[in-house]
Amino acid sequence: MRSWTTAVVGCLVSLAATGVAAQTPEQHMFRASAEVSSILVPVTVKDSRGRLVPNLEQSRFHLLVDDIEFPIKSFWREGGLPISYAFVVDTSGSMNGRRLARTRDAIMEFVRELRPDDEVSLITFGAGEVKRRLAFGTDPGLLPRVLESLKGYGTTALYDMLTAAPQVMEGAHNIRRVILLFTDGVDTASTMTPADAIKILEGLTDPLYAMGIEPPPAEEGPPDSYEEALARFAAASGGQYLRVDAASKLPLFARKLKQDLTMRYIITFDPSGIGLVKWRKLEVKVDGGYAVAARQGYRGTLP
Repeated sequence: MRSWTTAVVGCLVSLAATGVAAQTPEQHMFRASAEVSSILVPVTVKDSRGRLVPNLEQSRFHLLVDDIEFPIKSFWREGGLPISYAFVVDTSGSMNGRRLARTRDAIMEFVRELRPDDEVSLITFGAGEVKRRLAFGTDPGLLPRVLESLKGYGTTALYDMLTAAPQVMEGAHNIRRVILLFTDGVDTASTMTPADAIKILEGLTDPLYAMGIEPPPAEEGPPDSYEEALARFAAASGGQYLRVDAASKLPLFARKLKQDLTMRYIITFDPSGIGLVKWRKLEVKVDGGYAVAARQGYRGTLP
C-alpha cells in the first residue's frame, strides 16, 4: 500500500495527464472527476429553539447562487429515501482501545434496521495508509466482521485524508448520502495544510459530519486547531462538526444524528455549463425566520 501523500499526488497528476496508462485498483479508488451534473443540496431547517422542522413545502425555499436567486429543479423530504453511508475511520495509534471500540458501536447504530436499498462503505486511514475496507454494493452484513478486525497504529494524516472526501462516495447509488468521519487527534503527519485541504474540499458534493472523539484541550493544540478546521470543512459541506468529550457517548451521538438525517430536505439545480467555471457561493433561505444549514458553494457555472 502506498503512502496517502503519494496517492493524493497520483490523483492530481492523473487530471493533468493526457495519455495515462491503465490505473491500478488503488489509483482508481480515489480518482477525481471534472464532470458536472445536477448540484444536490441537503438542507437542515431548525426553529428558534433549535428543533428540526421537517414538514415545509418547496414554496418556502429560495436558492441563491452568487446572491442571485434561481429556480429549484427538484425537491424531496429526505426521510423516505434510501441512504448511502460512507464511514471514514481514523485508525491511528491513539484511536486504539476504547475510542475505536466505541466508534464500532456508533457505526452499528447507524446501520441498524437498514432498508433493502440502503448501502454502506467503510474507509480507514492511519500510519500513512488509506484503505477502502468495504465498498458500496457489498453486503452490509459483512460490516461487523470488518469493524472487529480494525486495529489502531501509527500517525494521523487528517488533512491529507480530507482531500479524499470528494471521492469517498464513488460507487454510491442513492441520492441521499452522508460522509461520517470519526477521528480523535491533532494532525501529526499531513503534508497538506488546512488551506490546501479546503481548496480540494471545494469539490465535496455530500455533507460531511465529523465526530471529534475526546479532543485535547484547546490550549494543548496548535493555534489553527484541527477542531476549527473540521468545523469549517463540515459547515462548508452542509454537515456539522460534533465534539464528543467522552468516547462512551459516541453511540448516543450516532442515534441522535441518524434521526436528524431523516428530517432534512434535498433540493437540486442544474449548472448552465455556460460561462466561467469557478467557486460559486451558494445559499438557501427559508421563509419564516428559520435557521438553515446547507452546503456553502460549488465549483462550476451559474445555473
